[in-house]
Parts: sequence; structure tokens; C-alpha cells
Amino acid sequence: MNYKHILLLCCVIFCFSCKNTPATFPNFDKDATSEIFPKPVGFVNDFDSIFSETERADLLKLIKLHEAATTNQIAVVTVNDLGTYTDIEKYSLDLANYWGVGQKEKSNGVLISIHADGKKLWIQNGDGMVEKLTDAETSYIIKSKIIPEFRRSDYYKGVYRGIEAIIREVNKTED
Repeated sequence: MNYKHILLLCCVIFCFSCKNTPATFPNFDKDATSEIFPKPVGFVNDFDSIFSETERADLLKLIKLHEAATTNQIAVVTVNDLGTYTDIEKYSLDLANYWGVGQKEKSNGVLISIHADGKKLWIQNGDGMVEKLTDAETSYIIKSKIIPEFRRSDYYKGVYRGIEAIIREVNKTED
């Protein structure tokens, strides 16, 4: 079986299995309490309500297709308050760890954090993703794919383009 057949099979399995249900993070400690971080509702956590229901569903579909094909997890969070944090980078790292984004043994998660009112944005990748998605590459994705759309107040298109760029980057094969 070649890559296209495997991807097609994953898409078919995905379509029959997810039925638009939110995914959960298996490493999330449901018993832990945090006054700082919200509990995840799935891979798309729009706590600042910047996406429509259709946009959230489209982002979730893209994310779940990627996870089904690779096991990598991408999550999105929009927040209107960083709590006691002064920078979104530390907030994103701590939130990704608290939620358990990615598989623990692979550390293959990516979290896109957005604080629209504060005009702050960060892509946090797990240690297992660093070789495929470096800080320089995430910075490039933010500057060239996401921010141009955010400047037009199109948060959905910016995040969608960002996720597509992340997927392309982590799926690159060595020549």
C-alpha cells in the first residue's frame, strides 16, 4: 500500500468514526484543578468566541484528519485572559502540558494559542516535534500565514492557513 492509499483509508475511517464529536486529550488529568487554565473541550477550544460553529467544525475536521494519518495532535485555544501570566509563550507551554496535548511517549503535540484582544499569538510544539517543526518554522508560519489574515480580522482563515502550514512542515520527508 502506498501513502495515498493509507491516507484515503484513514480519511474513510475518520469520516465514519468521529461524527463531529470533540476529541479529548488522553493525558489530561481530569481530577486536577486549575484556577488559571480552562478545561479542554476538544482540539478546538474557542473560549474567546472568535470562530463560528461552522469554522470550529472545519478546523476540527482538518486537525482530526491529520491526527488520523500521523497520530500528531494539533490543538487551538483562544482566550480572553492570560490570568497571572505576562507572556503567551509561557502560558502556552504550561497549558499544553496541563492539557496533555500530544501523546505522552511521543510528545507530538502542537498548541496554537491566541489572545486576540492582547494581540498575542504563539505556536507551542512538543519536544517530539522540534526536529520537524522548529521555532524558526513556527515563527515563519505565524508571520507569513496567520498574522496577515488576523490583520484583516479573519481569525478563522489565519488559523486554518497556520494549521495547513504546520501539517505540511511536519509531513515533509527527507530527500
